[in-house]
Amino acid sequence: MSQEKVDRYKKEKKNRSRTLKLKKVKKALVVFVLSLGVGALIGIPLGKYMYKLQKEEAERNKTVAASQYDTWFESYWSEKIGYTNNSTTDADLQKMLDQYSTSTDASASDAE
Repeated sequence: MSQEKVDRYKKEKKNRSRTLKLKKVKKALVVFVLSLGVGALIGIPLGKYMYKLQKEEAERNKTVAASQYDTWFESYWSEKIGYTNNSTTDADLQKMLDQYSTSTDASASDAE
């Protein structure tokens, strides 16, 4: 039995540098995998939150094309005023604005 211990010791001593390198590589691999896991646990929710904020900000600052604005403007005026003529002039628009503003101002003063 003593000879077995000596042979095992010689074998371990012979392969000691290789065994230490393998332990270092395994330890580095474990640290890397754990850091990836912790990064994923923190980074994924944080990334989703930042994406949501960026998307909301983009929605608030969204611009529309002129054709879409014209369509919206015409539908707005047709709903609020009842005006549907497509050949408007600045004078016509000013008259409608004056009429609309005076009618709302008069009803506000009557309520007081």
